[in-house]
Amino acid sequence: MKKAILPAVMFVLLCLHATAQEKSHFFSPDKDQVFYGGFTAGGNFSTVDGDSYGGYKKAGLVGGGTVYIRLLPKLLTSVELLYTMKGSRGVALKNSMYTGDFFERYWLDLNYVEVPVMLHYTFTPRWHIGAGASYAQLIKSKEEIYTDQPVTINPATTTFYTRDINFVIGGGLQIGQGWFLMGRYQRSVSSIRAPQNIPYWQNSYRQFNDLFSLRLMYLID
Repeated sequence: MKKAILPAVMFVLLCLHATAQEKSHFFSPDKDQVFYGGFTAGGNFSTVDGDSYGGYKKAGLVGGGTVYIRLLPKLLTSVELLYTMKGSRGVALKNSMYTGDFFERYWLDLNYVEVPVMLHYTFTPRWHIGAGASYAQLIKSKEEIYTDQPVTINPATTTFYTRDINFVIGGGLQIGQGWFLMGRYQRSVSSIRAPQNIPYWQNSYRQFNDLFSLRLMYLID
């Protein structure tokens, strides 16, 4: 079953690509349409820079609504309202005088409502790239660790800031009539919690959300 998934995905993408070739390109500069609305959904691959683990091991969902506005024939701006899952997963091989070698495991879930605002350039009718910033409001957080000794993380003393400002870069490829394959990278511009709230074992005074995102976007023509 698993071996059949990749060929099936490739077949669907090829079909969508053929459809896009047969029909007009969505962001062609000769089109008169100014406003485009739709939705986007996909996955985030996140880490927290400064948690002492590293690696984009935390997978989470992202999705919501999006609006594009044409400013010039090849220049657009977009605004999104997203629910996005960020955070971190850590695994480290350590040695303890009590248990010998063991794997320390760390879990951090950060869920936000986020509003990215971006400026896009369509360097071909099917390809566009963009950059901008986003404001995110934290709505839920959860942090746990499994190590050789019991560790209790007190949410009252390890709290996160409720806001997260990110810079954002990304691009999109039209793969069907109204369908786009989107890629994005974003990172916090300031620490996501105060130095005194960072757990002592992470040996850091600043932490930043850091993620790559892969999505599908559909815009109504």
